[in-house]
Amino acid sequence: MSNSLNRRQFIREFTLGAASLALLPNLARAKQRGGLVLQGTPKNVVILGGGLAGLAAAYELKKAGHKVTILEARKTPGGRVRTLREFDDGLYAEAGAIAFPQSHEFTAGYVQEFGLPTRLYAKFGLDSLASIRGQVFRVNANTTVPLDLKPSERQAGVFGLPTFYLDSFIRDVGNPRRASWPPNSLRALDSISLQQLLQQQGASQAAIEVIAASQLGLLGYGIDAISAMDAVVTEAIARDSAFYEIVNGNDELAYALKRRVKKQFRKQAVVLRLEQTANGVTVTYTQGDEVQTLNADRVVCTLPFPVLKDIAVFPAFSAEKQRAINELKLTPITRTYLQFRSRPWEDASLNGYGITDLDIQNTYSPTLTQAGTRGVLASYAGGQRALALSAMSETARQNLVLQSLGDLFSGLNRQYEKGVSQIWHLDPLAKGGFTYFEPGQMATLLPLAQRPEGRIHFAGEHTSAWHGWMNGALESGNRAAEEVNLA
Repeated sequence: MSNSLNRRQFIREFTLGAASLALLPNLARAKQRGGLVLQGTPKNVVILGGGLAGLAAAYELKKAGHKVTILEARKTPGGRVRTLREFDDGLYAEAGAIAFPQSHEFTAGYVQEFGLPTRLYAKFGLDSLASIRGQVFRVNANTTVPLDLKPSERQAGVFGLPTFYLDSFIRDVGNPRRASWPPNSLRALDSISLQQLLQQQGASQAAIEVIAASQLGLLGYGIDAISAMDAVVTEAIARDSAFYEIVNGNDELAYALKRRVKKQFRKQAVVLRLEQTANGVTVTYTQGDEVQTLNADRVVCTLPFPVLKDIAVFPAFSAEKQRAINELKLTPITRTYLQFRSRPWEDASLNGYGITDLDIQNTYSPTLTQAGTRGVLASYAGGQRALALSAMSETARQNLVLQSLGDLFSGLNRQYEKGVSQIWHLDPLAKGGFTYFEPGQMATLLPLAQRPEGRIHFAGEHTSAWHGWMNGALESGNRAAEEVNLA
């Protein structure tokens, strides 16, 4: 990388001012999973949201001896961890979180604690596909990429390009659970976009386009709109070579947690108002046609901030907290799943995964590790592409996805049976798929997102360094439970 800045040069030229970084040392994290010892008298805690963050907080607080009540607007637990079962022959697909590595200690720990069976999220001996600039090609060890890449970029390979350009920063990330996290070199990246960082590192335009078509391109509105720090952290916390899935669906984890707090779980409970005093918090919510109230010593709010904005809060949150609520965004996500009578892509030694610059963006097969003749292929689009796809009718969207998939994987049209979509940004209880940070936001908004406001504590993937992952939700639930227990 003779034309690139080395890491020290970069830090000298792009380090943020001290004022912009002042919040980062206040970033909090759970010290461990569980293990709370009751401090003082038991508290009455109301938890807003029955996703993984809320369920984990409730489970750990209940074990410690606190009284908990979970208010969940949906009929089912899990939030954005949702498994779709609308397919034939017992096939299923993840609408949210797909897989996790063993290094994600909170996810792996709960899975092991509850005895949930897992398996590798992979099938060996199959290739992936790429479609960039109209060039469709297989991705394997023998790939000759038909793009104008530098020799060093060709050697790195299609899937190795992000690491090739970000590795020196990735190595600096370390463990987000350490008090010194993040290091100065990482904080410096928050001032610019990922695309700017790649350009400063000397990446060719073709390499930038490949990275933009990768999973990093799913964050927010693309690599020119997300913080380089966000991209580096995203790559660093998912570097494991092996990923796992829970057999029969990742929602098994949500249901396992719910079973342990079943009597405390109130479904279809929609929060309307929070009123806080020096002595407690009154939560007003609806369940069915009835308006009810709960009085709590403490509240743990796990609701996504775009949802929280619609809830009346008295007195109003501090200006800094409200800034985080107003400015922190979720990525628009549209996933479209098509079921086929057979799996011609596997017959062609393809695993269904593809990175593209097409309207459908990424592709993958949710049924790769599931038995049976039928199979499912999915389009996974974020940002502007997700918005465009969601504006179509279900029929038009499935037809477009089918046509695009057919251009990548031959033999699909006659095998197509039915489909379904998951559009997270149109879900009124989510309003987006997962958190992303624009340049300048991760250093400032992440600490503010997790900061308590009086007796109201905050959890959810949007408050964790592992944002966008089950691990982030679970870690934040444990952190909030610690805060409440020590309060």
